[in-house]
Order: sequence, then structure tokens, then C-alpha cells
Amino acid sequence: MGTWGHRNFENDAALDFVYEVEDNGFDRIEKAIKQVAEFPEETYLEADYSVAALAAIEFVAAAKGNPSEDFPESAEDWLQKAGTGPLLSIDAEKLNKVIERVRSNSELRDLWQEEGDEPTEWLAVLSDLESRIS
Repeated sequence: MGTWGHRNFENDAALDFVYEVEDNGFDRIEKAIKQVAEFPEETYLEADYSVAALAAIEFVAAAKGNPSEDFPESAEDWLQKAGTGPLLSIDAEKLNKVIERVRSNSELRDLWQEEGDEPTEWLAVLSDLESRIS
């Protein structure tokens, strides 16, 4: 994963996800969330799935009027044109479950742990995202 940073859009995979949303619409957001929500707990969750799910949840937060500081301008433009309706109906409990899955048992978590003992800044970003979707 290139361009590594703690925030959810500070990596190339998340920015690629934005382009996928611009091309495929709400279905891409819903698919990214559903994939992680339904991923078996005992199966290793690869980083790309985690990154896409977190970026998708960032779209939901933005739809609720709580975008992250690094929410891409092109994503804001797309959201303004597409509207927020389908995103506002996604269950917050499901979104929190996805965030917790990424936080507790994923390759992305492992990658952050390789950077140091405890990925404090990254965990803070996840907590912030949780607060922005509730």
C-alpha cells in the first residue's frame, strides 16, 4: 500500500476506492461495507478490504455532515451530485461492527502494529470515525 498515513484517505488504495465510487456509485460503498460485515471472524481480513470499508464508512460520515479532514474534494463533489439518501439508511450498528473488525483482527491492524507497539494515532482515527457516524 503506497502513501501511508494514519488517516483513512492517506493511502493509495483508499483514493482508488474514491474513483471506484465515482464510477460505480452507491453500490460500491455498500459492497465494501457488506464484504467486511459478513467476513468470517476466523478468516484473515486482508488490508485492501479493510481500507475500502473504512473509506466507505467515511462516505457515510460525510453524508451525515461529518466528513473527515482528509475527505477528498472529488468525493465531496460526487456526494453533492449523487445525494446522501442511500447512505443515511445504512445501520450505524453495522458500521461500528465493521470498524471493530478492522480494529481488532485484520491485516491493516497488523501492518500498523509493525510500525510500533500500539498504533495509537490510527486507533484514534477509528474512534473519531465511530463518533462521526453515530
